[in-house]
Amino acid sequence: MAQAAPRDHAPITAAQAAPTKRAVLLTHRAPEVTRGTLPTVLSLLEEAGVQVLVPAAEVVKHPTLAPYQSRDGVQLVPGGEDLILVLGGDGSILRALAREAGSGAPVIGVNHGRVGFLTSIEPRDLERGLRRALEGDYVIIGLPSLHVDSSDGPIDAVNDLALLRGGEARITDLTYAVDGEPVATVRADGLVCSTPVGSTAYNLAAGGPTVSWRVRCFVVTFIAAHHLDTRPLVIGGEESLTVTNSSVVDKADLLVDGQLVGALRPSRSLTVTLGGRNVHLAIFPEASFFRRYREKFGRALSP
Repeated sequence: MAQAAPRDHAPITAAQAAPTKRAVLLTHRAPEVTRGTLPTVLSLLEEAGVQVLVPAAEVVKHPTLAPYQSRDGVQLVPGGEDLILVLGGDGSILRALAREAGSGAPVIGVNHGRVGFLTSIEPRDLERGLRRALEGDYVIIGLPSLHVDSSDGPIDAVNDLALLRGGEARITDLTYAVDGEPVATVRADGLVCSTPVGSTAYNLAAGGPTVSWRVRCFVVTFIAAHHLDTRPLVIGGEESLTVTNSSVVDKADLLVDGQLVGALRPSRSLTVTLGGRNVHLAIFPEASFFRRYREKFGRALSP
């Protein structure tokens, strides 16, 4: 019952799905958000003969999941026979994508968040949507992630990397170059560097462009820049971005996918490429990127 991927779902890879044999179940960080949904989800998974596995952290949130705890870890396989099922919002989806990056196993979400741009199943359509997913009636798209080289070691980011003025700094000076070619020094509150899948998150809020999932690139958007001619920059998938903290004293906090992971100190640099491991998102064939964009962010179309 798997579908061929339509043209606008092929940014890196697109593949047919197989019926699910095992499902790794992940839930929203706040257990009360998904507590009421869990019994229905477990019943549908068991009805379909799907083996359910959960990490220990899920049992802490939901003790009723103890019988499904995987104590030895799971070696996931690509193609859809192993499915990562997320009950949560876009943040939960991103954490799942980062957790399983490189495995090839697809992530599909039931929306329990505010927007749910990355999710495919709405709670009002839970039974029908989950049955479709378990039958393999979706396509798997591979999406790129960022790779960051810094003095603190390498980091991958599924959604975005942000450098923000740290400590008591009122502003930060950031010098950037593309493929070693100096471009500018910008005075700003910081910058956000996002993947296509992250372009509808912090990047969008900061005034950056939305990027179709078909495009292999990453975007740099400056936050509260103090130069009127400072504009977002789209960087090719084979190019590299080097950012140097040109401030004399103040550090810039480094956030990866919304989590504080370190700081870029004065005179230090980091280099960003689109060289992180691909992540794999499961979507229904009819839910194109621009249909999602219209429904989640756009205004109603005239009849």
